Amino acid sequence: MRTRWIAVWITVLTILALTLAACSDDDTTLSTNSTILTGDTAAPTDSTTTTSGDGAGTTSPGTSLVGEPVGSYEVVARFPNDNGETLHIVIPHGAYTDVDLENFVLDLLEGNEDLYGAEIFDDEDAALAFVVEEADRTPEEQELLEEHHFVTVVGRDRIEFRGPFSDFPGGAIGS
Repeated sequence: MRTRWIAVWITVLTILALTLAACSDDDTTLSTNSTILTGDTAAPTDSTTTTSGDGAGTTSPGTSLVGEPVGSYEVVARFPNDNGETLHIVIPHGAYTDVDLENFVLDLLEGNEDLYGAEIFDDEDAALAFVVEEADRTPEEQELLEEHHFVTVVGRDRIEFRGPFSDFPGGAIGS
């Protein structure tokens, strides 16, 4: 009988230990809230903020991303070729993320079936500097490109990030 009680107590203690382990505060909690800042608004209407828990019931700031969709654009140059057109596009200055730019490219491709490629800038002078042969560019023109040339679209199916976005990996569009 004593052996039976020992087995019962071992079972109870095992269940208790497993329950406590499952309820421990060592779990990391992730939460994401979305808002995006647009234009001259004083308060955010949408942005992306990610925080992570420290296991003690408090949260600490994690990665914080703020962006905005590309609302308008201007085609400043068209270059026809055998495969379609390559456009040089200027978008307004904004707090864009790589995702915002990729979404803009997807919309651009959807609305322009003959589009083969694109160069996207947020400054018209940078777009003008881009057409200058690389060997002939002044240091000022090169600096404009490094600050304001955002994206190259190649063959309707590849995106390459440039300038301030060059740390982001390019790749197949929509993947």
